[in-house]
Amino acid sequence: MSLQPNLLPFTEDCFCVHGVPFRLKTNVPDARSCFGRLYGHFYKSGLTECEFQAELALSASGTFHWTLADRTGEASTLNATLWNLESILCETIIRSQRRNIAIHAGALAFGGSAALIAGRSGAGKSTLSVAMVRRGFTVGSDDVTLADPDSLHVFPVPRCFHLDDQSLALLRTDGLEIPLAPPRPPFIVPGDFMPGPIPACRARILILISGQRVTQPLLTPMPQAEMAARLLQETGLGPLSHGETMGVLSRLAAGARCYGLTLGPLGRTADAVAELIRESAGTAAEPQAAATNSR
Repeated sequence: MSLQPNLLPFTEDCFCVHGVPFRLKTNVPDARSCFGRLYGHFYKSGLTECEFQAELALSASGTFHWTLADRTGEASTLNATLWNLESILCETIIRSQRRNIAIHAGALAFGGSAALIAGRSGAGKSTLSVAMVRRGFTVGSDDVTLADPDSLHVFPVPRCFHLDDQSLALLRTDGLEIPLAPPRPPFIVPGDFMPGPIPACRARILILISGQRVTQPLLTPMPQAEMAARLLQETGLGPLSHGETMGVLSRLAAGARCYGLTLGPLGRTADAVAELIRESAGTAAEPQAAATNSR
């Protein structure tokens, strides 16, 4: 006969992520810790009005359940439940935007500006983005960045990094200390590597990952019009019309230096991207410092 878990009382935390207030309720301390690390920079004490509530619960049968509005799911492991709910939370935050558009791109901070790394799913954005931490850059997201259509300021949407065992091994070989907080595999988030949120800023460098891996990374200038068209392919349906969205992306690309990237070995690729960003920034100063150890 299996032992039933000792159920704990529910706790509630409120967050407001880029204008979207919500409440997270759970009776799983590790889940509260993980989402607290993920959304910690957006914590709002005493928030009374929320757009939605998410719940992650451990049942008496030992199964984990999550709910958000009319969507629900369950899993036998905490990891699977965390990743499922985190994905739905990200999707809901994006769909709740009144004005900002969402670009499928990671965001790095440097010298008061941002560099966006775009590319299809599985292209290598996550591994490259995290590898930039060891090179002194602050990573705000590896997956989704919001862009304000008026100011063109960008706002990374925090997500857990999508790193498989191979990516984790490559990052460790590259010299990055991976946080060891539970559960396993590790739920690694931008807050593990940076002391505070990335402030609103303009994207001055746009990088698009494409092509097959080669022995040496290749960075080539890309026409701004082509970059805007490619970014449109990485931008989902949002609050703006197709034409308005293309106009925003055209202005975003026009204000940045645009490059195509063919990936090589991780270390060489990250070094090449770091050098490019520093040179393009027109300064020899170090980019915004980022802590490389977890809290």
